[in-house]
Amino acid sequence: MRDKKFLAKQSLNTVCLYGINDNMAAALTKTQSNVLAFVEQSSAQHGRPPTMKEVAQYFGWSSISTAQQHLGALVKKGRLTRTPKSPRSLRVTTRLRQVGSDQVVSVPLVGRIAAGSPIFALEEAEEVLPLPRALFRGSSLFALRVKGDSMIDAGIFDGDIAVLQSGPDFSDGDIAAVVVNEEATLKRVFKAKGGVRLHAENPAYPDRLVSSEQIEQSFRLAGVLVGTIRRFN
Repeated sequence: MRDKKFLAKQSLNTVCLYGINDNMAAALTKTQSNVLAFVEQSSAQHGRPPTMKEVAQYFGWSSISTAQQHLGALVKKGRLTRTPKSPRSLRVTTRLRQVGSDQVVSVPLVGRIAAGSPIFALEEAEEVLPLPRALFRGSSLFALRVKGDSMIDAGIFDGDIAVLQSGPDFSDGDIAAVVVNEEATLKRVFKAKGGVRLHAENPAYPDRLVSSEQIEQSFRLAGVLVGTIRRFN
C-alpha cells in the first residue's frame, strides 16, 4: 500500500493537511506522545533535555518510575535515545522530525473551542501534531478544535484546528482563545472602555463586552491565533 505523503499549502493563514506520513503518532499512546512532545519542547526552550524527575513533575506523577516506564517505551520504539546513568541524556531521534520537513514542531492538541456560543475547552492533550516550524512559529504552541461558525468570515470553519501561541498578551484585533467563566471561545479581541470586546467574524453573532470585573474574576486569554489547520482524508 502506498504511503500517504505530507502536503501543505498556506491559504488565508490555513495549512491544509491531505494526510500525514507519520509513523510516530500511530505507534504511540496518548501519554507517550505527550511525553515525547514535552521532551522536545523542553530541550528546545532550555537548551538541555529534562531529567526523569522533571518529566514526572511536569505530568504530576508522584513516582519517577512512571516517567521511567514511558520514557523506556519511547526508547524501545526508537523515538528517544538515552545514555544509562546520565540524567540529561534524553534525545529525540531524527525520525521524529522526518515528516516532510527537517524543521518540525510538536504541538499538543488539547481540546475543543467554540466559534459561536462558548463551550468548555478540555486541557488534556488528545494527540500531538507534528507541524512545519516555518509556518507555525512560537515558543509555546498548543492547538484546539474549532466548533461553530462565528469566525467563518476570517476563514475559520467548524472542524478546523486552531494553533495558538499561549500567553495572556494580545494586540487589538488579534484572534484569540479566551476563557470566560470556564467557557472558551475563539474571537477577535479588542480593548474597550470598561473591559474587553469580543468580536465574531459573522454578522449573525453580536459583539460581547467582558467587563473589568469579569476580567478580574473569571477571564483568561489562553492564546493568540498563529494559524489554522484543515484536514482532508
